[in-house]
Amino acid sequence: MPDERAAFFTTGQFAKLCSTTKETLFHYDSLGLLKPARVGENGYRYYAASQFFDFDLIAVLQSAGCSLQEIHAYMTHREPHAFAKLLRESERKLLLEQQKLEAMRRTLKNGVAATEAALSGKPGVPWLEKLPTAWYVATPVQGDVGSTNTLVRNIKDHLAYCDQSGRGEELSVGSIVTRASLLAGDYRESFYSTKLSQPVESPWLYERPAGLYACVLHRGPYQRLEETYPMLLAFLREQGCRVCGDSFETDLISYLATECEEDFILKLEVQVEKAP
Repeated sequence: MPDERAAFFTTGQFAKLCSTTKETLFHYDSLGLLKPARVGENGYRYYAASQFFDFDLIAVLQSAGCSLQEIHAYMTHREPHAFAKLLRESERKLLLEQQKLEAMRRTLKNGVAATEAALSGKPGVPWLEKLPTAWYVATPVQGDVGSTNTLVRNIKDHLAYCDQSGRGEELSVGSIVTRASLLAGDYRESFYSTKLSQPVESPWLYERPAGLYACVLHRGPYQRLEETYPMLLAFLREQGCRVCGDSFETDLISYLATECEEDFILKLEVQVEKAP
C-alpha cells in the first residue's frame, strides 16, 4: 500500500506495483531513466503513483527491442514523431533478427538432414544421381593445403566471410576439387565451400550445374580420399561415363558430431556425362 502520509510509494512498494525489483529501480535511477519523485532526508526513495506510466513505457520499449540508452534519449524528448521513429527502428531490428533466426532454423534443418542421410547411407557404394542446380560460397584455397596450419587459416577465413556476409546454410564447411585436378589425379581441394539456398551477389559465388553426378559416401579420415576417388572414377568408367565437371565434397558427419575421424562421413558428387 502507498505511504498515506506522503501519498508516495516506497521503493519496495513501487517495485511490487510495477512487478519488478528494487534493484531494477536503483539501476534506472543511476541511469537517470526513472528517478524517484523525491528522496527523504534519510536517503529513502519515494515514487509517485503517476510514475507507473513511465515505468510501463520503459517496459514496452524494452520488449520492442530498444536499448536503455535509446529509451533514455527518447524520454528526454518524448513526442509522437520521435515515438514513431523509434518504433520503426525497433521493427527494422526485429525483422533482421527474424531473418537471422529463420536462416539458423534452415541451417539446423539441413544439419539434421545431412546427419540422417549419413546414418542411413552405405559408405563405399557409389551410385549415379541427377542433381539440381546448387549454389555455394566458395573461397579459394591459399597456400599449401597439406599443412594443417594453412588448412585452419583457410577455413577460418572462409567462415569469417560467411559470418560477416550472413551467407551459407550449412553447419560444416565443404570443399570443391576442380575437374582439372581430378583428371590429373590430384584430389586436394581448390575451394572451401558453404551451400546457399539461392544465388547471391558475391565475388565467391560458385554454381554446381544441374546434371548427372557420380556419388559416393566416403567414411573415415580425409587422407583416405586418395583411395575413394580412384574407386569412384573406376565406377563411373564402368557406367560408361566420364568426368565433365568438378567434385563437390559435403561433410555429413564431421568433428561437429564425433571426435573419431574413422566415423567421419563425406559425400562426394562428381559431375559426369555419358561417354561418346
